[in-house]
Formats: sequence, structure tokens, C-alpha cells
Amino acid sequence: MTDFDKYLEEAITTDLPSSEDEADIEDEDTCGIQELAANFRLQYMTQDESVVSLKRDYVLSLCADQRFTRIAAGLSSTAIQIYDLQEGGGLKTLQEIPPKEKPETGAVTCGVQFLDEGSDNLLVGTTDGVVRLFDLRTTGEQARFEYKSDPAAQMPQVPKSLTCFERNANGRVICCGTEQYLGIVHLLFFDVRESKQLGGYHESHEDDVTSVRFHDRNPDLLCTGGTDGLINVFDIKQPDEDEALQSTINTESSVHRLNWHRNVYDKDIISCITHTNDFKSYECEEGDEVASFERSDVTAAIRRKNAGNFNLINAHNLEDNGVFLLAGTNFNRGEILRSVSVTSKEKLDPLANFLGNKQIVRESLFDAKRQLLVTGGESGIVSVWTQDATGNVGNSSGKLKTKIKSHKKTPY
Repeated sequence: MTDFDKYLEEAITTDLPSSEDEADIEDEDTCGIQELAANFRLQYMTQDESVVSLKRDYVLSLCADQRFTRIAAGLSSTAIQIYDLQEGGGLKTLQEIPPKEKPETGAVTCGVQFLDEGSDNLLVGTTDGVVRLFDLRTTGEQARFEYKSDPAAQMPQVPKSLTCFERNANGRVICCGTEQYLGIVHLLFFDVRESKQLGGYHESHEDDVTSVRFHDRNPDLLCTGGTDGLINVFDIKQPDEDEALQSTINTESSVHRLNWHRNVYDKDIISCITHTNDFKSYECEEGDEVASFERSDVTAAIRRKNAGNFNLINAHNLEDNGVFLLAGTNFNRGEILRSVSVTSKEKLDPLANFLGNKQIVRESLFDAKRQLLVTGGESGIVSVWTQDATGNVGNSSGKLKTKIKSHKKTPY
């Protein structure tokens, strides 16, 4: 028995508060093995995997540099593991950023992101209200971004915690989201070069911010989502919040994760995964709905019976501007991990089956050029997945279509 196998055996019997501790709800595939193989024509296997910690830390955040050669994994302990990702998909442990010495009680990592096009400068956010900048070529943090209230400068009092953060496309601005505090929800901005706070938006969300996403090419375009169900789109170069707010979309749910996509006409699309594991996508400019699938729809598409076990993990871009959804279940410690392509407003097609998954997955990255997936989750494993058979993921999916319009709902 290898050390990795011993770790997994110990993980089964360790008493930890996680989704893996919940009693399995009866579940099974909706079709036989042969039909399943015919539906999911692409089979993925783990090329390499690494246990991030012997203390059973969760992997809560993942990021890759622009070339997809370096991976950072943010852990529930606030430690960060750095890997070099080799051409064939092998993981080589590079270094570890140790946990914060005195984090606030219950503080965890709320995001990791490389600052620029290189692979040396890494931003690390923690829920105790701090984003730190590290240069991986040296030791210690290089800068710290922490909001300070200043009533004299008309900067309102903000909570000492953060829920999420992201830097913009040119690496000059960081935006952080907060929980509701004293009846106000905040989007806080920092100047990276000057290491100073720039102010914030305080009126556009009514409940906790859960996701902030800058456009990958336009450094001024930002979308944010929260538990109030709103997706707000901002042009941050505008002089104040009212002018910056370009549009508001009401998902009529609670936003968990946002992503940017482009359709075949090169129009920007915003996708949303809700806390109820539904998927929705919208045109950025008009706010019109492009696609909408409930939890039960995606459960059926991955050929499983019980939506009560289902987790919608992420939405990823393909080289042909298509979109696929990565989905898993809690059943048997998350052994089911599959993907479906969004082929139209009303259709999901089975895409890939990821065989031998060992954990409930919480985070994922996808390299469209190599068709390589990286996952992390509740058993503290970083896995690299590659295709077990020939085939082109991009050509197997349809395009994300935006021709079909739906009535725009009022957000209030």
C-alpha cells in the first residue's frame, strides 16, 4: 500500500466536518455501462495528483499562470502550495507559503491569483480581510492590502473580513467583496502599484458579495454577484458608483460563482452558478438570458438519478468558444465527476467522464489548449486530468448560442 493509499484510507475514518461525512443518499446511474461509455465519448484519467497537507486541509482555491505551467492551491489552513505543471501533466512541488501566524478565528483562503502574465507574483486573499502579495523568488510578503475605514475622508466603516477578491486584466487594481455589515455591502478597490486603497462601491448589492470577476481583456469591466441574487456589471473607469454601474441582472436565486465567456459572435457572456446548483448565463450588454438549467437538468445530463447528491462545480471555456459544465456528486466520497457541454439554450450534451475521482471537488481549472483539467477539493488532493483516448473536446461541443432572447426581469 502506497503512502497515498494510506492517506485516502485514513481520510475515510477521520472525523471532520465535510460533505464527505454526510450519509450517502441512494443514487446510481440512469443507464448501463455501455450506454454511459457511448454518451461520454471522452474518458479522462488522473495523470498526477498530490496531497497538499497531512492535516486534511481542503483545497478551496486554484489558479494557474498565463502559460498554465504553474499552479497555486489555496488551503483552508491559509497555507498555499505551489506546483510546477509539466508538459505531460505531471506535478512537481515547488514550495509552500506557510499558514498565517495569527489568522482570525475561522479564517480560510478566499482566493489565489497570479498578479500578471508571469509566474512569480502571487496574490493570496484570506477571509480575515487581507490580500497579500508574494514574490515566489523571495521569502515573505511583498505588499499587503487591507482596507482602513476613514470617516474624515468619507470612507465608511467596513467589516474586517473578505469573501472574495480578484485583480483586473492589467494587474493594477484589486477588487474585494465583503459580507453585509451594518446594513451595507462593500466592493473595495486597491491600487496595486501604490499599495493603497482607492475607495469602494457601497450601494449596488443588498447582501453578501460572493463573486467578483474582472473581464480577461478589458481591465475596466467588472461583474459581481451576491446572495441577493444580483449580478452587477461595472465600468470602473467612471468617476462614481452610479455612473460605473452599467447593468443589473436579477438571477432570482443566490449567486455562488461567476465566469466570463464569449460566444461565436465575440459578444461577452456572463455565466452564473447558484448556491442551489443551477446554471444561468446572460448577455453582458443587454442582460438577456442565454441559457438556464436547473439542478435536476444537469443531474440528468450527467446520467445520475438523484439531484440531492449533485454539485455543480464550475463552467469552463473551450477553444471554440463553447462552454462545458463540470459536475460531481457527494455519493461515495465524490467518485462521480463528469462534464456536459452547453449546446443551446435548452440542451446539455454529455461530454467527458473523469474516472477514479477520490474526493468531493470544490475547485477546478481547465487548459483548453492541452485539454487538461486540474481539480482540488475536500480531501486535500490536487489532481491533474488528461484524456485517456484521442479526441478534441472543443469540436465535440456546440457553440454557446445567444440568438434566443428572453424577457429581461426587473432586478428590484
